[in-house]
Amino acid sequence: MSSYSEGQTHQLMDALEAAGYEPADITRLGQFNNHPGILDVLRGRAEIVMIKRDEVPLDTIIRVNRSIRPEYPDWVERVVHPELESTGPAEYDLAATSLWLHDRQRDGVAGQVIYDHLKQHGMLASCLSLQDAMEIQNKGVAVFRQVFGDQFVYFWKSVVQSRDARYLYVPSLGVLGDQVVLRWHWLGLAWRVVWPAVRFVR
Repeated sequence: MSSYSEGQTHQLMDALEAAGYEPADITRLGQFNNHPGILDVLRGRAEIVMIKRDEVPLDTIIRVNRSIRPEYPDWVERVVHPELESTGPAEYDLAATSLWLHDRQRDGVAGQVIYDHLKQHGMLASCLSLQDAMEIQNKGVAVFRQVFGDQFVYFWKSVVQSRDARYLYVPSLGVLGDQVVLRWHWLGLAWRVVWPAVRFVR
């Protein structure tokens, strides 16, 4: 029969629950093989030194076969800059790319204005493409969030024109739920500060 009072047992359980212990942790605690060591800590004969385990680094290296044309949605009439499709490095570190914002984007500006600026200043070639977006998507949520956080990022090298109204669209990636999703945005929309372009660092 236990020599501990019911009040002591409840006090211990309340303290463990408040610290975030779950039922499985209590089972592990009961199976722990160094209870004398815990007693030494409680009685001041020893102290706990936290050792942080090294986290496995995420693989942020992107590899792209640019000899293969990416698959576009059925509603795409044409790729506006086919000459740029096969350009860009075959391998690079996603963490070494840069995010770029138009000066007016902080207050909201039409995507067409951003696109025109990139064209006029010869910046499209340094942007990432749909092929890059697909490979980044394959890396998963952890890699995306480590590099880009929770914002949607845009791949301006792959602007396309739709079949119906002949509007221009640009692909983007962002996290929704537990997935990295690919979306297409009409250039008539207002771009916000959390919608940067992804570019290679020159």
